[in-house]
Amino acid sequence: MLTSISRRFLISPLHTHNSTAASTEVIASFHQLLRMKPRPSVIEFTKLLSALFRMKDFQSAILLSKQMESVRIKPDLYTFNILINCFCHLERLNCGFSVLAKALKLGFQPDIITFNTLINGLCMDGKVRDAVDLFDKISALGYQPNLYTYNIIVKGLSKIGNMYAAISLLKRMNERGCEPNVVTYNTIIDGLCKHNLITEAFDIFMKLRSRGISPDVITYNSLIHGLCCISKWKKALVLFNDMLDRSVAPDVITYNSLIQSLCWSNNWKEGFVLFNRMLDTNVAPNVVTFSILVDELFKEGMIVKAQCMVSMMIGRGIVPDVVTYNCLIDGYGLHGLMYRANKVFHVMAKKDCKPNIRTYSILINWFCKHKRIDAAVELLEEMLDKGVIPNNHTYSSLIHGLCSVGYPWAALKLFNYMHTSVCPPNIVTYATLINGFCKCGQLRIALGIFQRMKMSKFKPCIFIYNTLIDSLFKDGRVEDAKDLISSLSTDGLQPNIYTFNIIIDGLSRGKSMDKAYRVFRKMEENGISPDNCSYNVIIHGFLRHKDFSRASQLIHEMRDNGFSADNTTVALVIENNDIVKLL
Repeated sequence: MLTSISRRFLISPLHTHNSTAASTEVIASFHQLLRMKPRPSVIEFTKLLSALFRMKDFQSAILLSKQMESVRIKPDLYTFNILINCFCHLERLNCGFSVLAKALKLGFQPDIITFNTLINGLCMDGKVRDAVDLFDKISALGYQPNLYTYNIIVKGLSKIGNMYAAISLLKRMNERGCEPNVVTYNTIIDGLCKHNLITEAFDIFMKLRSRGISPDVITYNSLIHGLCCISKWKKALVLFNDMLDRSVAPDVITYNSLIQSLCWSNNWKEGFVLFNRMLDTNVAPNVVTFSILVDELFKEGMIVKAQCMVSMMIGRGIVPDVVTYNCLIDGYGLHGLMYRANKVFHVMAKKDCKPNIRTYSILINWFCKHKRIDAAVELLEEMLDKGVIPNNHTYSSLIHGLCSVGYPWAALKLFNYMHTSVCPPNIVTYATLINGFCKCGQLRIALGIFQRMKMSKFKPCIFIYNTLIDSLFKDGRVEDAKDLISSLSTDGLQPNIYTFNIIIDGLSRGKSMDKAYRVFRKMEENGISPDNCSYNVIIHGFLRHKDFSRASQLIHEMRDNGFSADNTTVALVIENNDIVKLL
């Protein structure tokens, strides 16, 4: 009977369909052991504690250990190791170290498993430096760290981004005769990729191969995801093919990384080819796969296909999550189908899928873009009532919406409220408000907000400068515009193509065509080639000033460079018959 009790609870927790019921059975078996005469050895009790640990019922394991102590069942080192592990998983590290102190007091000699448990607990608690200190101390005391010890430290160092130390530890492993395994290499490769150190990740990848260790799907997934994150999808596909050549089967994570990258890089058709390959090779797509594809189909204007993709997803037994619903709301909003976007929002509640901050922000953004400010404000009030804290994107959308319907003062009121909330304005919020006041003809207020921003921790971005310079030129304040242009370098900014186009347009509308032309020619000195807008703006100026010769010259130059006349240029050419003779 004793053997059957113990064996029954040495199974993996993966085999238990109900952890709570299984824990109850273990506890019942524990009390059954207590009643037995003679009482079984501590080993049998410890097996039950181990079973509870595997079921992640850490609290029960600790309580039963206290019962063991109360009836004077003497623990062994294995008992102490289980208790330390339980406390570490409950984020009660101090208790874990107290158990170690108690074990030492009772004359037990901790083994490497004891210290591995504590090192792992420190890393889980984010105390990686302390874990490294403990690692160094036990090494100095003569303990031999094993592969698991090294893997814990490597994982901790990678998690906090200290990749140099992780790679140094890898070298120390080799020097100390502890052979790294694929898990060690995978951890470092993944950490390097997450910090965009792709070249270094491939160096480690080559070392892994040179040591005769076969990379697995996790190795390839880290590298493919890393390449996809920096838009190197072509290299990622090469690696994908290498993976297939080496008979390493891709999983859903592999496909999701590649499909998302292809969609982001406007190669969505190739993304769907991969999706079909998934289905053909019996790799089951998950909710992430479907959400990526639904989002892309909406962006490509294929609304019916996006809806079919959702139906296919549900038909495969996959329940849409908040990301899927967000894609649907965003997609319908993009195409002006706000009644459908709103309907999806309400379906979420019926399906017991709680909207998150992104859900509210998306819907508020589209309500604002479609001039439904009342609906957006109502939604803001609803999210506040439900305890969902708006972020800068939420507020910026509302500020932009209020300005677009001619309520900049209401936008300013909201902006001032942000200063008192848990979400103070950021550079995007300032840019949105400044742009809003400029478009509403309130340049003085916009300049005041600009000065207010400069007095805060934020430095203006080039978009804000462009907005104000354009408004100053249009308001006839040419000298003030020039002063603002001069202050660009003070804030460490360089004019971009939009800045040059604004300056050219502003100068050409006055009596400064020669200056406008000089700025136009100076663009290339700054490493910026004139675009279609640049040519049309300078041509507009010469046509307005009746300088048909230079306008004609620039029209020919514009055509030679592959650009074409816009509607204003065409209208001005038709209006001035004299230039037609020169073309």
